[in-house]
Amino acid sequence: MSKIWSKDETLWRFALYGTAVGAGTLFLPIQLGSAGAIVLFITALVAWPLTYWPHKALCQFILSSKTSAGEGITGAVTHYYGKKIGSIITTLYFIAFFVVVLIYAVAITNSLTEQLAKHIQIDIRIRMAVSFGVVLILNMIFLMGRHATLRVMGFLVFPLIAYFLFLSLYLTGSWQPSLLTGQMSLDSHTLHQVWISIPVMVFAFSHTPIISTFAIDRRENFGDQAMDKCKKIMKVAYLIICLSVLFFVFSCLLSIPPSYIEDSRNEGVTSRCEL
Repeated sequence: MSKIWSKDETLWRFALYGTAVGAGTLFLPIQLGSAGAIVLFITALVAWPLTYWPHKALCQFILSSKTSAGEGITGAVTHYYGKKIGSIITTLYFIAFFVVVLIYAVAITNSLTEQLAKHIQIDIRIRMAVSFGVVLILNMIFLMGRHATLRVMGFLVFPLIAYFLFLSLYLTGSWQPSLLTGQMSLDSHTLHQVWISIPVMVFAFSHTPIISTFAIDRRENFGDQAMDKCKKIMKVAYLIICLSVLFFVFSCLLSIPPSYIEDSRNEGVTSRCEL
């Protein structure tokens, strides 16, 4: 008799969480706080569907292709669109996420050098060494294989969850419901804010890069039952993602006056926090 929930499924749940929740989450309190309470509530309602359905569709796109078990999204696009179109899509897919990797590599380097600057003098040689070390360590983790990467990501997720939970609970002591109820206006400006806030939310919850690896692993282990296994893990993971992040956002907006949020947005505080 199979287990209701296995250790492997728990690792994948944490991996999805760790890939989805990160620097992009820091944009949400600023964007949604300056947009108003109506936008926040609408975003909260659509957060889970807009996280679950697109990623599930991508997973199904990969699993429904008639390719070998070890081929992911690159094999799927080649199967559906042919070699030429598939190569173009694969190239665009690579470029899109390569840019994201560069952004995060720079962000990690900036964060580390900023901390080191408190103790030693930072020059170009030290910065180059830190950059090389960041890239080397990240690549070494990936070269150790899928299971090692999952374990590392699962380990890193615990402090991340603890951080969001602690900060959210800490802010509850400063909650002021009037900060939300005082922004309950619905007009054309509100609809415009909904339109520009949803992409920020999608970015904050996006973890498209890991879906291909996730689908490959489930297909290798479960064959025709892979999609059911994927949906089982994704439903739980996305529920935890949405609840924890939205709790964090609500706590921030219930305790920080709108004028402070607007000033932070104008001064680029989000970007500085992220880096």
